[in-house]
Amino acid sequence: MSESLLIEPVSFVRPPSLVREGDVAVLTHPHTGLGYRLNHTAAAMFESLREPITLGELRARFAAEAEEGAESAEAFVRRMRELGFVDVRDADDASAGMRRRYLDLLKKALVNLIYPEHELRLYHLEHTPTTGDRLADQRRLRDLRYVDAPTFDEIVACKRDGQNFRRLVTRYSHTMVGLRRLENLEWCASELFAAGVEGDFLEAGACQGGASIFMRALQVAYGEPHRRMWVADSFAGLPEPVSEPDAGIDFSESKQPWLAASLDAVRDNFRTYDLLSDEVQFIPGWFSETLAAAPVERLALLRIDADLYASTMDVLTALYDKVVPGGFVVVDDYHAFVVCRRAVDDFRASRGITAPLRRVDWTAVYWQKTA
Repeated sequence: MSESLLIEPVSFVRPPSLVREGDVAVLTHPHTGLGYRLNHTAAAMFESLREPITLGELRARFAAEAEEGAESAEAFVRRMRELGFVDVRDADDASAGMRRRYLDLLKKALVNLIYPEHELRLYHLEHTPTTGDRLADQRRLRDLRYVDAPTFDEIVACKRDGQNFRRLVTRYSHTMVGLRRLENLEWCASELFAAGVEGDFLEAGACQGGASIFMRALQVAYGEPHRRMWVADSFAGLPEPVSEPDAGIDFSESKQPWLAASLDAVRDNFRTYDLLSDEVQFIPGWFSETLAAAPVERLALLRIDADLYASTMDVLTALYDKVVPGGFVVVDDYHAFVVCRRAVDDFRASRGITAPLRRVDWTAVYWQKTA
């Protein structure tokens, strides 16, 4: 890492919590609630990040505190960036700042943190009868984010964390994965680009396409538009459960219609963000019938959002061998659904995969393929 790299603390609505416990400290991410243990030097480094600082300045500041201060500073920055606490960019690269603004705005647009008050209004109209006083009703709708601030804050928190508001499947945004999982995709992509790892990106289980749209945006924003973005989905919802592990878990269109976005709808969503191109390729159909024969050659980033045991196993069986060494596998539902976790664990065990699973947030995990 270059001495001139600029390290900037991520701006959160709620700042991260750093609590010291003897010789160590626990740093808690404000979006996920996950805590990370830091040693004394790392905690002091984090506390020093009140404003942007170069890696060279950080190294110099802590070189006297630890014999390996330069190395520990670099390791600290890598880890904080991976966990989403800092952004890192070349201080002399003006385009990097514009890329950061574009991607941050895109993330907010995809989860609909731009107009969350409209979702509150729709929820209110669905669940609250009108008073009969048209003017009073219009005024209440106008000011609803302030009139019903607790519900508004709840909606915003769900969008940041990738949770379903009051157990309702996200209806009015292009992705339900939340900010932290999008940030993790960006970290994975930037690591791949920096290391020169070749290969396309693929999402299996796209719903309305938001995460796929963001993955394509990463290719374009980082100057890698030649890579393909594969979008695999039935475009008709999830399959009915057929395997023994999935018995009783029915997310099919007849039970969860909002999970069934058509191919036309997803294609139009790409077009809305001006990201539809020949490099965006769609693979429609059930995973068990389409993925093995899909013309996918090499994958650098594979994102799986399949919920069920059978669907998750179908993706891994068909595509894992196409992930290149150094590539990443991201699983959205690992901690959300036991059957998904079981499929991943069974597959990794059967293939002898020992690469560590790293946690993204309350549900998602990822690992980097070593061979």
